[in-house]
Amino acid sequence: MNKREFLKATTLLGAGAAVPGIAAGDTATPPAVPPLGNLLDANFTSDSGRRFGSQAIHHGEQKGFQVTPISQDKAVPGYQRPGNLNNPTVAPLLGKIMELEGTPAAAGGSCGMDIISQTYMALLKPGDRMVAHRCNYDWVMTLFRDHLPEWGVEVRFVDMNDPANLAESLKARPAKFVHFEPYVNPTMEVLDTPALIKVAKDAGASVVVDNTWLTPYLLQPFRLGADLVIHSVTKYIGGHGNAMGGVVSGRKELVDRISHAQNWLGGLLRPMDAFLVTQGVKTLPLRMRHHCRSARMVAAFLQSHAAVARVRYGGLPSWNPQAETGALKGFGGMLGIEWKSDAVHHGLGRHVKLMVNQTSLGDPVTRVMQRQEDNATGVPARYTRVSIGLEEPEDVMADFEQAIAQCR
Repeated sequence: MNKREFLKATTLLGAGAAVPGIAAGDTATPPAVPPLGNLLDANFTSDSGRRFGSQAIHHGEQKGFQVTPISQDKAVPGYQRPGNLNNPTVAPLLGKIMELEGTPAAAGGSCGMDIISQTYMALLKPGDRMVAHRCNYDWVMTLFRDHLPEWGVEVRFVDMNDPANLAESLKARPAKFVHFEPYVNPTMEVLDTPALIKVAKDAGASVVVDNTWLTPYLLQPFRLGADLVIHSVTKYIGGHGNAMGGVVSGRKELVDRISHAQNWLGGLLRPMDAFLVTQGVKTLPLRMRHHCRSARMVAAFLQSHAAVARVRYGGLPSWNPQAETGALKGFGGMLGIEWKSDAVHHGLGRHVKLMVNQTSLGDPVTRVMQRQEDNATGVPARYTRVSIGLEEPEDVMADFEQAIAQCR
């Protein structure tokens, strides 16, 4: 029996057996994880009466086309400002995201970071204040820590794991915007999205939620009261690692201001990228179910490994007490590993064979990324961020096993 066959067997039989070639006590075997069913956010509604997956496929496509063609012409008759809703190739993608998120308006940018920067450059002015969770995507933190203050915008970072911290900050001084990621990059903190939105709205602040990691399949923040929802469609929405783009959707008056600012900011979502992402979003429910199931299996496997101090995954009750009782039914493919030794932390990336030691996330390839400790944002020591792809989870576990063994 080869290692892959053995891992498949132990996945079904449960923990307790050792993997051949690995010292006893060092190996890890996950308990059986049943196939995951429907993980769709219960808040989804559709005027057509069709379900989420059907809308992802059919909504917004040009009439008469199963696959909307690419229009690269910058001055197509009847269309203006390519990259926004008026472009006949970009419009279907924005229309799908609006339908799936339940938003009335959307604008597209060249990448996720582009649309976040455009959002705040269009909506903030000197003297404004915003409150953000203590940890966000790295370049968002750069924008918030280094650049917005240079432009006269106050950014206050708070630990939103406790919504009372947000309430206290907003009570001390009102803010124009509150910004957070429901499932935090890279710390894997699971924030109470409905509670945070309520606290912010009660204090008069508008709420911007970066929903890149969960996608509208797992969470629809606008339907919970958020004002704007942001996606790096480069990641799970596109899902294949072959295109870049960003989309902001939400309240029309806010999106209209962002869209207007794009006339001087530039950075539009291009038709070729929109075409590729539109094909990817059609399989979003299928991919997210597989990402969720595989990540749960790999997280359980790693949690019992002797080299691991702790696994951070939203679907593990040991990390997230609301994993089985909260509103979220799934947590996508992102997890974090706290290692016991520096040797594994520093060496893992050199020894993976199936996985890729690179940044980015949300596509078919499983990726590992070594992170540096950062007390201010909550990133722990000896920490690896993992994006579980679409490979068979047994093969991912086997690759972890052999890579860890070589780090001794």
